[in-house]
Amino acid sequence: MKKILTLLICFLTLCSCEGEVNSQRDRLVTMEKASVIPVCGEKNYTDVETSHKLNYTVQKAIWISYIDLADMLTGKSAEEFRVNFSQACDNALSIGCNTLYVHVRPFGDAIYDSELYPASRYITGMAGEQGGFDPLDIMIQTAHDKGLSFHAWINPLRCENEDCFQNYDDSFLLKKWYDEDNGYLESVEGDSHLWLDPAYDEVRQLIAEGAAELAENYDIDGLHFDDYFYPTTAEDFDAQCFAAQTEFDDLAKWRLNNISLMVGEIYSAVKAVDKDILVGVSPQGNMENNYEYMYADVKKWCSEEGYIDYICPQIYFGYENSVKPYKDTLQQWADICTTDVTLVAGLGVYKIDSESEFSENIGIIGRQINDAVVSYNYAGAAVYGYASLFGGSDRGVQEQEFIEIAFDKLDTSVK
Repeated sequence: MKKILTLLICFLTLCSCEGEVNSQRDRLVTMEKASVIPVCGEKNYTDVETSHKLNYTVQKAIWISYIDLADMLTGKSAEEFRVNFSQACDNALSIGCNTLYVHVRPFGDAIYDSELYPASRYITGMAGEQGGFDPLDIMIQTAHDKGLSFHAWINPLRCENEDCFQNYDDSFLLKKWYDEDNGYLESVEGDSHLWLDPAYDEVRQLIAEGAAELAENYDIDGLHFDDYFYPTTAEDFDAQCFAAQTEFDDLAKWRLNNISLMVGEIYSAVKAVDKDILVGVSPQGNMENNYEYMYADVKKWCSEEGYIDYICPQIYFGYENSVKPYKDTLQQWADICTTDVTLVAGLGVYKIDSESEFSENIGIIGRQINDAVVSYNYAGAAVYGYASLFGGSDRGVQEQEFIEIAFDKLDTSVK
């Protein structure tokens, strides 16, 4: 009897494994037929070691910011939000997108269930108040059901204003640091937000743990952060901390090192949970600004291992820009991406409503996508932002068609 039972268990186990392999094979075959091969996708469909993450060799992405989410989410029921976000996904698909960069931590807060960060006011309208459902669960499930890769977008250093901090529970480190006034949180002249100081080990540890929490608790395909690094060049922002250290004599080099430490710790934290989750950054398109104002050592991140998997510089410039003409800027970024770091062009769709070269040239974003990929070998493009295309403006509707055409060509254009 025991032998029969053992044989039966073995048979069921084999059937289960075969089903898993077949399911994975079917998923990859379907993607290849659709000309959107995931980064992890190998031609050997029997290889069960391929990644379970939905990431594509060619990113065709769109940023969905907290501003976009507010209209869909704030004060809504779970079902209302599901319907709203499903429509956003359908809109992204309509222009050929395969990847979403979605804001989940815009201001040291959480648009998800977190033990480390207080609930965002964009959930219920009240800072620190968690709604009756998890928005991130809904977003990831909805995106994946539609074949969209989901990259959780965070702002590591920027936090909420003091009014919001008053509503936070005392159990959060951010609230404790705020109450203690220990230098971990600093204000900046002309800005109502508080900012974390990345010079402190404890600050970088919290940020890294927050990245790990997202990787552990949610089926995200990537972790994404943008250009909000140091908020000021003023020396008094971190003067006390700089004076206490002995390794650097130069403030700028010290700050560059602090940000690189933070980026490296985020990367390590995510990869320790799941090596297949992509880590990406979208710094300012003006490379010099990254060094002079943001203290972001983008050349280091693109030339050394352990920082990022992809970089998506915000090349929000027209062809006729007097300081950073589009094609010259494309080349400048291509010149520093000579390693395995994937290069994606970040494009400023929002300018179709504000800058004459963009507003008067219908199809300019589609043209920019084509130039980045075909002429400069970029591995895709990302457009900012969602509201500029789907907010109801005639100009946004006009540009949608040309973006769709350009995105449709990417799979055969990328080398």
